[in-house]
Amino acid sequence: MRQPSFLSGRRRAAESAAACLSAAALVGGLTLVAAAPSATAATARWARTKTRALPMSNAARLGPLGGSTPLSLSVVLSVRNGAALRSAAEAASTPGSRGYGHFLTPRQVASRFGPTRAETESVASWLRHEGFKDVQVESDRLFVDASGTARQAERAFHTQLSRFRFAGRTVYANTAPAFVPARFGGKVLAVLGLSDVQMNLPHQLRRPGAPIPSLVEGQIKKLSVTGTPDLSGFDERQLAQIYDARSTPMGSRTAIAVIASGNMAPTIGDLRYAEKVEHFAYKVPVSVVYTAPKSDVVYNNPYTGNLEWSLDTQMSTMIAGRVAREYIYDVATLDDADVARAINRFVEQDKARAASASLGECDIQPFLDGAMVATDEVLEEGALQGQSFFASSGDNGFACPEVASTGVPGGVPGTSWPADGTWTTAVGGTSLLATGSGRYMEELSWIGGGGGISSFETPGNWTSVANPASAGAQYLPTGGRGVPDVAADADPNVSPVIVWQNKAKQYVGGTSVSSPLTMGLWARLQTAHHNRLGLASIDFYRLYNKVNKTGSAPVDPAGFHDIVLGSNGLYTALPGYDYTTGIGSLNTAVLNREL
Repeated sequence: MRQPSFLSGRRRAAESAAACLSAAALVGGLTLVAAAPSATAATARWARTKTRALPMSNAARLGPLGGSTPLSLSVVLSVRNGAALRSAAEAASTPGSRGYGHFLTPRQVASRFGPTRAETESVASWLRHEGFKDVQVESDRLFVDASGTARQAERAFHTQLSRFRFAGRTVYANTAPAFVPARFGGKVLAVLGLSDVQMNLPHQLRRPGAPIPSLVEGQIKKLSVTGTPDLSGFDERQLAQIYDARSTPMGSRTAIAVIASGNMAPTIGDLRYAEKVEHFAYKVPVSVVYTAPKSDVVYNNPYTGNLEWSLDTQMSTMIAGRVAREYIYDVATLDDADVARAINRFVEQDKARAASASLGECDIQPFLDGAMVATDEVLEEGALQGQSFFASSGDNGFACPEVASTGVPGGVPGTSWPADGTWTTAVGGTSLLATGSGRYMEELSWIGGGGGISSFETPGNWTSVANPASAGAQYLPTGGRGVPDVAADADPNVSPVIVWQNKAKQYVGGTSVSSPLTMGLWARLQTAHHNRLGLASIDFYRLYNKVNKTGSAPVDPAGFHDIVLGSNGLYTALPGYDYTTGIGSLNTAVLNREL
């Protein structure tokens, strides 16, 4: 498929400056609704989209964005028969449903639920008429991509674009909502690419001499009568043993994926070195899928060689022991539009059974810019194809990641996107206590693990027994999604994991560990069940719902370690489901039997 010249001439600032837009910066006392349309826009000539204005009230406004500034845009169309798609996607992973296990191909999904060819070609033709170049309809017909200028975008979408100084870098954002011609009303869902605020990468390095929380210290002393927890760091083989995965088949028949950015040569080199020094006989096949022109992704990209990508690739493949292939969906930037395109590519290609994204931002940003609703419908299609998407819940505790990951609670309460997507499996963090021989002892909620209740994202029906907030979500316009769904090791100072970078050991933590770790375990489970398990979160909550009822005292479902100690600064780990560790961490061998 020919790729449009998305990002020519547009290069982001250095990685150290990448930060998400905070809730405070977005809200600033303003109501969370789209700005009122102008008199012209209010006429019958224009239709509203889900791309709202971004009120950057706490950022310094630098003036209009230059009209010749190049932009890469995606016009996202609505699925057809949305209610039927939602029902079919849930049924495909729900035993007892007529559609259980009946996964569709991308072509079948597009035929039944995608926009018609006439609809997408009409949008594409309009974009060309407005002067946009490299107009391309993606194979699932949900995204129509194009490149153009700020001036063309302002005219075509009846919006305004401005520059701001925020979090130490210059960004641009639309200060008015995006509209489309009235004939596209109800068909065009959102317009992505009108802002370029970057996401965070939620990983933490071990800090030598960092104090261990008193609660964890107390548990270490209690456990010392049966063994001494190893605080020196775990490799992937130890973690596979700790989470009882060694008796489960390797993920050799399951392909997986991660989202990354930059030249992947250093990352793949680190993976090969890790496989060598850790004595893995098998070299996982790796394919890099560029979601923008290779030159825009690879050259002068500040994210090249980031530890995050070495962590994601090593953790996911080596926990699985062996996978059929790892796909790296390589984006040029970490803004919402590029990440949404990567998620869409993962689904429309349907090459990998699962993907993991160790990145995030306050979920108000994608709610306003349209990325949230766009990726929800994409991942809904992915669920109907039998795909699962995992994401890190964040490293700021109960707070949304409005600043770079801190490893401690702080900031405005909220959840991280894309972890809180309806069809995403959100993975929180724990402080893992285990022996060096791989014996599991206990887990506590990691203080930095992201979790809470989204004000914007809708919970899936399957979460209603576990998550009290979802019970009332049907009466609210938005919100109610509880995060996380499950959890895994993330504490950089109690239970760091070993990652190889430039032939040196790095001791790393954060929910950037827990997401690919859990996906690696899921790859083993998928292989054991011939890749017929469906959506991970539905499978997990199905087992929870099997032994629990709404309003009753929670019962620990088989296949999970229930985590009942610790907090993330606001929410406390409790028996059953909670907003800091979800259902708990995976006990893989038992979970394999239960599934």
